[in-house]
Amino acid sequence: MTTAPQNFVTDAQFTRLRTVNLVAGLVLSAQAVLVSVVVLARKTPVLLPVTAGFPTGPVGATAEPQSVALADVDLGLAVVILLAFSAVLRFTWLLPAVAGWYRSGLDAARNPLRWVEYSQVSAITVFLIAQLNGVTEVGTLVALYAITAGATLFLALQEREPAGGSLRPFVFGAMVGIVPWGIIAFYQIGAGVLGDVPELFVRTVTLALLAAATLIWANAWLGRRGRGGWVHPQRQEIVQITLVTLGTTLMAGHVLWGALL
Repeated sequence: MTTAPQNFVTDAQFTRLRTVNLVAGLVLSAQAVLVSVVVLARKTPVLLPVTAGFPTGPVGATAEPQSVALADVDLGLAVVILLAFSAVLRFTWLLPAVAGWYRSGLDAARNPLRWVEYSQVSAITVFLIAQLNGVTEVGTLVALYAITAGATLFLALQEREPAGGSLRPFVFGAMVGIVPWGIIAFYQIGAGVLGDVPELFVRTVTLALLAAATLIWANAWLGRRGRGGWVHPQRQEIVQITLVTLGTTLMAGHVLWGALL
């Protein structure tokens, strides 16, 4: 076993990290298979509408916008894709062609693909959570997707700052990243005020995924501060994998419980 400075990944630590990736990948794969079986067994899919509203009449007219149904998102299939996507990325880090690059990036306390991965996982999750809370307009959904993905990529920029350096990218990313959740909360609370309270599983999955996202951002902040157990980049990576897997699992579990079974 090689020896290394505190902020470098030793052979034993990298083996442990590969094991974490393998276990997470297997867990996500098993969930993808389970959800697939349930989706195939259902007689009718759970469809979430995507609409577009177009103005009618002259500028300032009080006529209602014309709403057009563009498509439907198959909720079960979307969750399967989310689980499979996360599982494939977990297995990707185990490939010999990728492992060396993965390890050298951790040695430098940088892993930009970690944030590229999470930008898509988080954006898809927010897109689906918004739909569950009654957001149907395509412009709003695409904006929520893009804002969430873009906010996460600020964390990749944060890793380019030296240890103990400026936290501006993190702060800017957090300021942008909270916006989609604020919009989702607006729809959920507004529905409750109008007497149409969202289903229990919708409320709980929204809070659960918000909590998971908050913990992932907190983990990134602790990793950049580099204090305590987060001095070593391996800690941040393991916590990141665990939290992303947990968040995806919570999404799948709630959809199974509340909509598919």
